[in-house]
Amino acid sequence: MTIYILTLFPQIFESVFQQSIVAKAQKKNLLTINFINLRDFGYGKHKQVDDKPYGGGPGMLLKVDIVVSALESIKPKPTSVLLSASGSLYSQKVAKKLSKVNSLALICGHYEGTDARVEKYINKIISIGDFILTGGEIAAMAIVDSISRLIPQVIRHDSKEMESFSRSPLFSYGKSPSLLEYPQYTRPQNFRGAKVPKILITGNHEKIEKWRKEQMLLRTKKYRPDLLKA
Repeated sequence: MTIYILTLFPQIFESVFQQSIVAKAQKKNLLTINFINLRDFGYGKHKQVDDKPYGGGPGMLLKVDIVVSALESIKPKPTSVLLSASGSLYSQKVAKKLSKVNSLALICGHYEGTDARVEKYINKIISIGDFILTGGEIAAMAIVDSISRLIPQVIRHDSKEMESFSRSPLFSYGKSPSLLEYPQYTRPQNFRGAKVPKILITGNHEKIEKWRKEQMLLRTKKYRPDLLKA
């Protein structure tokens, strides 16, 4: 898989993408990450990439011709995503879909926003949450991380099955709900009076599985009741 990141600040990504799972995926040649500096498509001495919004208002907007020129420099044409607070909410379901494309372009918005005419040239607009960032770079990092771990052979398949927001194999009836992961523990067995639940050290796998089902439902009800409404 190849990911292109269109940004004004490519240097921000250097240390992040040289660590952990993303680095592992690149070393295995399962993932290639390329950076396209929007400033390279700017105008004049100062490589201008933004301008004042028509109709007035605060801030500056990324220019449509700059973004489209940068996007069209990628051959063959990739699946393209604009990262914006006004986009559709990102989810594990979306991550799985994006992890299956051959080529993906992530456009990092900045300043006050991006000329709305860019939307004609892209496939999706995505927001990683109901909050505002100064730019799309951090969002791009999160998306690349979430996608890279879903690429086959990057990490063990069974490591992904029980994770939060995944369809759990513990629930065999119909369409299992997307639940939060059950709590997990490791040594020491007793830390300052907080003990590992007894059920987990019994060796009774049937009872442990039942306990884990219950915990997934309880944690989801407590922290994300919205997931149970469906």
